[in-house]
Amino acid sequence: MKKLINTFISYSLLLGFLLATYLFYLNMGSLYENWKDFFQYFPYILFLLAIILGCWFNKSKVVFIAFILAAAYCSYISIPEVIITFLKPQEKFIIFITLALPLNLVIFSFLRERGILSFWGRLKILFILVEGWAIYYIIRFATIDILRLLEEDFFIEASAWIGWEINGKIFLFVLPGIILFTKSIITDSFIDKTFFSILIAMGIVFYRVENQEGFSVFFSATALMLIISIIKDSYAMAYIDKLTQIPSRRALEEELLKLGGQYTIAMVDIDFFKKFNDRYGHDVGDEVLMMVAACLKGGQGKAFRFGGEEFTMLFPNKSMQAVYPHLEELRKKIAQKGYTYRGKGKSKNKKANSSQRKILRVTVSMGIAEKNEKYTTPEEVRKEADKALYRAKKKGRNCVSK
Repeated sequence: MKKLINTFISYSLLLGFLLATYLFYLNMGSLYENWKDFFQYFPYILFLLAIILGCWFNKSKVVFIAFILAAAYCSYISIPEVIITFLKPQEKFIIFITLALPLNLVIFSFLRERGILSFWGRLKILFILVEGWAIYYIIRFATIDILRLLEEDFFIEASAWIGWEINGKIFLFVLPGIILFTKSIITDSFIDKTFFSILIAMGIVFYRVENQEGFSVFFSATALMLIISIIKDSYAMAYIDKLTQIPSRRALEEELLKLGGQYTIAMVDIDFFKKFNDRYGHDVGDEVLMMVAACLKGGQGKAFRFGGEEFTMLFPNKSMQAVYPHLEELRKKIAQKGYTYRGKGKSKNKKANSSQRKILRVTVSMGIAEKNEKYTTPEEVRKEADKALYRAKKKGRNCVSK
């Protein structure tokens, strides 16, 4: 459910941004004529910024897509007519955007981040160069055939049924769109959502924009979306723990600086985690960490992964007396839930699998402390909560200590 909510929010922002871009385009008036040079070259500046940020944060997908989008924009407004004298700029753009962009958005969305100038990065560069040569060859020698193919109707019966002409251009947008949208829901990746939104933007450009100002505005929008995706993804890497998907220690340190007034801090540790990890393996240990993190995240406080098997929970504007019953309930919930161990390896025999399954008891110890006259800073309160956690372990674990 949370993944669907995140997807809805992300697409609301991205598609809302595209709607605002389209409304801006419709109401530009004389603004473009007064700022023609700015609008014409602004997309290049934004694409360059996206490429620089992508290189800095090792986001090769964004770097290559930004380069391809810049090439698409260039193909419409900047390629000298002496190169392709017989072809109109709009026809050049039709071929480039229809053949190259949807294909590349799908391909690069599935490729892993393996660097830009690494062996795999150089292969991607070679792929783009070969693709560029192929498109140039098509433009130079097979333009009429390609344009005719793109205009031909596919699925005639389906076209008659839905009352909408499904030609090659539409098909080459719809199929990648379905793939990108499905992948973005499965992965919950903001970059995948950005790629799908870029495809939507190019569809708007393709079917609703007929002048240079529109191309400048929408390509600027796609570059901005790429920049935003880099910033958001980099934020997640810095502040969200990759394994448990809850805020990391760095996020905790910044959150502690915001605390003021009354607050309570709890330190949580998984009991006997090292023995558990050694016996059942690191993969099972990781799944236990994710299970405990999910339980803590569903609680009333803000949960953070402090490090290893240790977590921190913040309760702003709450006293220790008010927090204690909630932590007791949370401790009991984790102990009762347990972890379903399915055994090592996977058997095709369902009976064998079911016989290997067993519920492993997972418990946590908790220590809590609140701000008072003795402990006045967040770090002092956290250290006192850590001491309380140590006392909980001395008491026999699976308990909450003040």
